Amino acid sequence: MKANPIGLKKYLIDCTIVSFLLFAGCAGTKGKPNENWVETQLTSMSIEQKIGQMMVIGFRPRFYNQDNPQFIRLENQIENYHVGGVVFWKGDPYAVARCIDRFQGATEIPLLVMAGMEWGLAMRVGESTSFMENMALGATRSEEYAYEMGKICAEEAKAIGIHIAFSPVVDVNTSPDNPIINTRSYGEDPELVSKLGAAYIRGLQENGIYATAKHFPGHGDTNVDSHMGLPTISTSPERLEKVELAPFKAAVDAGVECVMVAHVNYSAFPQMEGRPATLDPYFIQDVLRNEMGFDGLVITDAMGMGGIINNYWSGEAAVMSINAGADIILISPNFEATFNFLVDAVKVGRISEKRIDESVRRILQAKQHFGLDRKKPAANLVQMEKVMSSPEHLRKAVEIANASVTLVRDNNDALPLHAEKLNDVLVVIATDRESGYIYERNVLDEVSKRVPNVRSALLNPSTTQKEFDKIFTRADSAQAVIVGTFVRWGDYRGTISLPDTITEFLNQLFEIDKPMAVIAFGSPYLLRQIPKAPSYLCAYQTDTLAISAAIRAVFGEIPLTAKLPVSIPGYYALGDGLKREASKMELARDINDDFLKDAYMVLEGAIADSVFPGAEVAVVHDGKLIASRGFGRQTYDADSPAIIPTTIYDLASVTKVTATTVVAMQLWEHGKIKLDIPVKSYLPKFTGGAKDSVTVRHLLTHSSGVHWWVDLWNKAKNKEKALDYIYQLPLDYTPGDSMIYSDLGLIMTGQILKTVTGKNIDQLAEEMTFKPMGMNNTMYNPPRDLLPRIAPTEIGGSMHRGLIHGDVHDENAFFFDGVAPHAGLFSTAEDLAALAQMLLNGGIYRHHRFFSPQTVKYWTSRQNMPEGSARALGWDTPSPVGSSAGRY
Repeated sequence: MKANPIGLKKYLIDCTIVSFLLFAGCAGTKGKPNENWVETQLTSMSIEQKIGQMMVIGFRPRFYNQDNPQFIRLENQIENYHVGGVVFWKGDPYAVARCIDRFQGATEIPLLVMAGMEWGLAMRVGESTSFMENMALGATRSEEYAYEMGKICAEEAKAIGIHIAFSPVVDVNTSPDNPIINTRSYGEDPELVSKLGAAYIRGLQENGIYATAKHFPGHGDTNVDSHMGLPTISTSPERLEKVELAPFKAAVDAGVECVMVAHVNYSAFPQMEGRPATLDPYFIQDVLRNEMGFDGLVITDAMGMGGIINNYWSGEAAVMSINAGADIILISPNFEATFNFLVDAVKVGRISEKRIDESVRRILQAKQHFGLDRKKPAANLVQMEKVMSSPEHLRKAVEIANASVTLVRDNNDALPLHAEKLNDVLVVIATDRESGYIYERNVLDEVSKRVPNVRSALLNPSTTQKEFDKIFTRADSAQAVIVGTFVRWGDYRGTISLPDTITEFLNQLFEIDKPMAVIAFGSPYLLRQIPKAPSYLCAYQTDTLAISAAIRAVFGEIPLTAKLPVSIPGYYALGDGLKREASKMELARDINDDFLKDAYMVLEGAIADSVFPGAEVAVVHDGKLIASRGFGRQTYDADSPAIIPTTIYDLASVTKVTATTVVAMQLWEHGKIKLDIPVKSYLPKFTGGAKDSVTVRHLLTHSSGVHWWVDLWNKAKNKEKALDYIYQLPLDYTPGDSMIYSDLGLIMTGQILKTVTGKNIDQLAEEMTFKPMGMNNTMYNPPRDLLPRIAPTEIGGSMHRGLIHGDVHDENAFFFDGVAPHAGLFSTAEDLAALAQMLLNGGIYRHHRFFSPQTVKYWTSRQNMPEGSARALGWDTPSPVGSSAGRY
């Protein structure tokens, strides 16, 4: 039974080339079907070939040298045992695609490729789109989401060469102690499970991939893992029909092409004689085939699970399964011996050839559906690179995750936590796993994006009492505590709970009087162990997708509308859930400015005296916009437009802080610029004598000695020559000796920012500040269609430009095409108020952290350069004399 290595290698080389060019592995392959192909194949096949078509082997995708013994064995099984399909475990996309191509090359009749895809292709293929598990979808109640998930899974699976998805799970999870189904189920309501399962099936199959409803006739009402033993379910026939079987009937009605049978026994059906459904004809033939009318592929669950091997030899189990009505035997242990045992069973009449033909005919029909009767399939690498983890797919996964987070308890109205008011948070991670460090790191990363000082602690089965005591002390000193419990279903585990030592500690921790967010990552039923939790959010999964969504929920970045898809016995019912609006974390309009009437009279008096034609005022107090109004008109002309809160003004030198300084703060915090290295390191033309000692700190404190101003438009032909002119100017004084406010120093600062980023200040400010802040009225070079909202600045000016309206007033900025670090911005009072509030928030606004509170404090603190100067880094500070900030 040795393969022909020379011929095979030549074919594999050809197949590799074709794999980059063709994709013939799914429905819709061009070419006219051969209507007689199935029967022709079936008639010409030997018993060995037929048995092989019914068997599916598993492999681990990775690089295999052609002489690797494991690869040779897999190749031998496929070629010489006529294997009909393969299923694989986790691997990276290129390894999966290449292995599929190589194994397809070893067959006479191409393989059906199958994969578990319960939470997306990511269940088996790294770097593909990962979705939430079914219970999270159940919390959203959205058939649209279920369909979209199926559609995306199909698009990604097709590109890599998959034909059959082992999903959806349509078990109704009625046992909170179920250690193997749990969050894999849509919930405990048969109607909800039916609707979402059917929608997902349509999403898959309408986009070219067969769906598999599992685990028939239902694995939800048991606390036994069929990987470890045989679950025996005692539910009545009436309850079975209404609950467990209902979603499978809905799946059949939705046109599902495959059903996977579970290794479970139902004690209320004596005809099963203690056998698992996989090995007994009652549920497969009487219920699934005859009563429900299913005519697709029946697939066993993996035949190496404890529910089978603890009680049956693999060969005999395979015989019983086929006689029970199974079409595909999945990953049978002792493959070669089992294969030979099955062949002998047919030859001696233990299995009729008619029974074999029924299954092989269905398998061949499936292969013909996917075009495998016409061409060797090949992974379409170009298509794979196009669709897998596309931004659109990833956005949809995040959208579903956000919509699934379920808040069921918030006794102290602690949620959402307000990141702008927090400086110190303790994250406590509790898990039933011995490690759990990855959970701790992932939650820590998310919380640290929002809160500047985050400490963490990990509780696992090895945590000692001394460590518990230390965590208690840390919690007492924190402003708020976030507790994440990570308890997830898993095969061969047998239980789904936290150790008693951890739950005892947590219930004590919950008595601390602190704002506290408690999140169940994984099983939502864990509340039964920690009933004193003051708040409780269900995130249903333990991966980064769920963690990101849950932390968004904790800090109010997303609305909470989901409802429990299961009950939590003794605490909450199916459908319970609290609603929360998203907290925008931006200036709330609460106009209440009667007490400002005396101040307004001053403005109105100045306008009446023609001190200025108009003014715009925004006042913020305690994070609320309490005043926002305009006074006067854009010009002294009586017909000029009135000033309103959206009137746009030339900001002049306020540009220095609004754009340049705020960008510099962000780049400094990320290590992109240094304050105390010479400017010449960034701007090599600025060198010679005392210039060599000028630092960025000097420029930002106006203590560099760089001349304050010059009419660059008269000194140079273009911007490049103007910068050269600045660089060659002699210093006015020794760096650090004096403070002289300098436009030229800020122009150089802007060039430094451009050096380290490759972008001009207008692009930097828009990307890093204005857009995430929502400062939509703040910009350089406003478009002409905004002119009606822009207040003119002056008539004439030094460059004699007539009425300056919509163009920057500053001559040097105008010479630089309206974009300069020292001037050129246009904005409104409300936009500037928002920027100020971001700084007062400690560097966070609209849930976007621009920098830490420590950065705000450092950059707005006096630098004493020179001694006694009121200047901070870019900013000015209050001073009775000579400060642009005034006394206050």
